[in-house]
Order: sequence, then C-alpha cells, then structure tokens
Amino acid sequence: MMRVTTNSTLYTYQKNLLKTTNQLYAAMNTMMTGRNFDSYAADPAAATRAFKIHSSLNATNAQYANNTTVLNKFSTAWDVADDMIDKLTNDLAKAPILKALNKTNLSTANTQGDIIYSGAEAMIQSLNGRYDNQFLFNGADTQNPPFALETEGDKTYVTYRGVRIDDPNTLKQEYKDENGKPVPKDPPATGNYTNAEMLQKWSDEHLYVDIGIGFTLDGNGQVLDSTAFDAAISGTDLIGGYGVDADGDPTNIVSIMVRLSEIFKGFNEDTMEWGPAGNQADAERLLDKFNAAQEELSAQHVVLDTQSKYLETNKSQLESSFSALNNELVSIEKVDQTEAILALVAMQTSFNAALQVGANVVPQSLMDYLN
Repeated sequence: MMRVTTNSTLYTYQKNLLKTTNQLYAAMNTMMTGRNFDSYAADPAAATRAFKIHSSLNATNAQYANNTTVLNKFSTAWDVADDMIDKLTNDLAKAPILKALNKTNLSTANTQGDIIYSGAEAMIQSLNGRYDNQFLFNGADTQNPPFALETEGDKTYVTYRGVRIDDPNTLKQEYKDENGKPVPKDPPATGNYTNAEMLQKWSDEHLYVDIGIGFTLDGNGQVLDSTAFDAAISGTDLIGGYGVDADGDPTNIVSIMVRLSEIFKGFNEDTMEWGPAGNQADAERLLDKFNAAQEELSAQHVVLDTQSKYLETNKSQLESSFSALNNELVSIEKVDQTEAILALVAMQTSFNAALQVGANVVPQSLMDYLN
C-alpha cells in the first residue's frame, strides 16, 4: 500500500499549478501580441521561414519603389515627347515652314524664321525637362542639363553635354573634359576620344535599376542587362541622333529647325532674294528631312510608351508578389483570433479549476483541524 505524504501532495499541486499558470500567461501573451511565437527558440522552423519572407518583402518593397520612380520618369518623358510632337514640331515648325515656302507668303519669311527658332528654343527647354529634380534626357547623368544652343557668328549649333552635335568640323576634334583635358579611350582601345566618339559613348550609357527581374552581375561585376531595367534616356537618340548626312545637313530635328530658321531669317524681304544661309531649294530639302526626323521622334515616342507599359505591368506583378508574401507571413506569424480567444478561455478555466483543487485537496493546518 502506497502512502501519500503531505509534502508529496503539496509538491505535486504546486508543480501543476505553476504549469497551469504558465500556460495561462502564454495564452494571454498570444492574445495580446497576436503572434504565434516571440523568439526563434519558440519555433525555429517557422522563425527561419518568416525571416526569409521578411527579407523578400523588404526587397520587393524596394523594387516596387524603384519601379514606381522609373515609371513616373518614363511617363513624364512620354508626356514631354508627346508635347514636342503635337505642339512644338507642328505649331512652331511645320506650319511656319510650309507657310514660308508658299511664294505668296515670302514677305513673312523672316517672321516665320523667328517662329521656327522660338520652336527650337522651346524644344531645348523641353529636352532639359526634369522629374524629381533629375534631368530626363541626359542618359546616366541626371544632375546636369543636357542640351543648349550655342551661337558662333551667324550660325547656331545644338550642343549635348557641351559638344556640338551638328557641326561636322568639331565632331572630328579631340574631346576635352570640363578641365580642358583629353579623355583616353577605355582599354583595350588606345588614344583619346573625339567629340563624335564621346557622343556615341554617352548614347550607349546605361542606368540600371533593380525592379525585381533578377538583378545579376557577371564575372566582371557588370550588370547583366536582361536582369535589370535600363532607366537611361538618351536625348540625342530621341531627337534623331548626332552628326550630319551626306548633304551636310544635320540629322536631328532641333538642328534642322535651326537651319530652316536661319534660311528664312536670311531672306531679304525688300529685294526678295535669299541669303547665304540657303535658298528655297535648300529649305525644301530640309523640309523633307524635317519630316523624316519627325517620324523618328514619333518612333521614339512609341518606345517610351512601350517601356512605360512594361513598367506598369511589372508594377502589378510586384504588387501581387508582395501580397502573396505578406499573406504567407501572416499565416506563419499571426494567430487566428478566434482560436486565441478559445485557448485563453480554456486556460483560464484550467487555472480556476487548479485553484479550486488547491482549496479542496491541500491538507488543512493543525489549527484548521482543531477548529
């Protein structure tokens, strides 16, 4: 026959009461925090998965912010190009060109030339547009204005980063940086860059942004272009490139407008004679090239639209990815409120029962017995 001592009964009761109390406190803590676990040791497998999801959520959130910024940049660039096509090139270039070429309107050729030149100035201002205090059309250099008009004698040139893009004489010259020093070519090439080569180098610039499509570096530490989005927008590409064609005429639309303005402003309205800048045949030839450059501008406008739509699609994908990750994280970390309430009620009932057991089972003291 086993004999149950008073000390044994008290020890067992205190142990069970402490266990019930800890369970009650744990249920209360779960209810208050709404979390399945508060430390790594509580559930190592769930905590490890939750840590990975938190890391993925942070990365997705950063990629979403990058995507939104680049999307707004390209949308703004699209709007600028749209205004250039619909308003500036039509209202301030094509219309006055056609009017000036009409022989019945030759008496207004100077005025039309002024209008065309004002259109070229407006184009330059648009090409120096900014979003979020960063220049849109300066390739990878977003801190400096890309375009300007530079006058020498009776001719005006369009410059990109200080280099004339429509002067065949200076394009062949050695490029000098802001300190007046030549810039050596990247190895393994030898020698220094010419102005034309530097313009090509700027046109090929990249400004890679991580928008959630991989962002991987190759063995040389260079970004694989298929894993990132190139946020650089080349202003020279937008307006038709740099340099001159076989006729010595500029290829970009702004410079063509400048040349046409010079021809019309050089017309002598008193003697009805053309000036040294060119004659009607030259203006008609440039009009054909203006139309081609306008089509190229429209093509670049379509490219900007395509890129904007791609960024819109990627934005939706990132939103879906973030939502899925967040739902998985909630399922791991967060408790079901109904289950938590039921567990708390059950633990409270167990605790109350333990106290009742103590009142009935724990042996009375000698004084209680004598009473």
